[in-house]
Amino acid sequence: MPSSQDLVILFTRYPRPGKCKTRLIPVLGDEETIKIHQQLVSHILKELGEYIRRNNSELCIYYDGGSLSEMEEWLGKNYSFIQQQGDDLGQRMSQALTRALKQGRNVILLGSDCPAVSVSLLQEALDSLHHHDMVVGPAHDGGYYLIGLTRNVSNDSCRKLFTHIPWSTPQVLNKTLQRAHEQKLHLHILPTLHDIDTAEDLKYFHHHPHPQ
Repeated sequence: MPSSQDLVILFTRYPRPGKCKTRLIPVLGDEETIKIHQQLVSHILKELGEYIRRNNSELCIYYDGGSLSEMEEWLGKNYSFIQQQGDDLGQRMSQALTRALKQGRNVILLGSDCPAVSVSLLQEALDSLHHHDMVVGPAHDGGYYLIGLTRNVSNDSCRKLFTHIPWSTPQVLNKTLQRAHEQKLHLHILPTLHDIDTAEDLKYFHHHPHPQ
């Protein structure tokens, strides 16, 4: 049965040394890089948990780089986990969002790399889907930290948002907005924030409270 319950999808990776935040490894080493990744995930789960408690929403963690048992050992068994499927990031995100749309849900998807994500920003993102087809949170590096769609967006339009996008380049956001325009999607833009991907980005990590 379709659900009217909003869905929040978190995309993240199991903290395996050498496989997470790889652009930080030359500066911090494997151990410290894994700590940064774990702190970022812990922070976003805290904000998501507070949002979920306040709203009639569900959280699902889509994971990569580990097994279900490893994810449960790391984050606990109180979360819903689904393994990411697809040959690239676009296919993986498209598959996750399409699954939610087929269930008749408004859905947002975000990564775990942005320490400035807050309960109020999550609220703005999902509230915007009552009046817009799509919401995007731009990142300063030319990508985005959040994308969401209303249940009324077709599966075909969803898939086209992730087709022929030059992933891991500064053109990701602009190409995605171009696809949204081509699909005639009414768009809401969130504040532009910093992802934590490089050593230069670490100053933004330290601007925000995070678990030790």
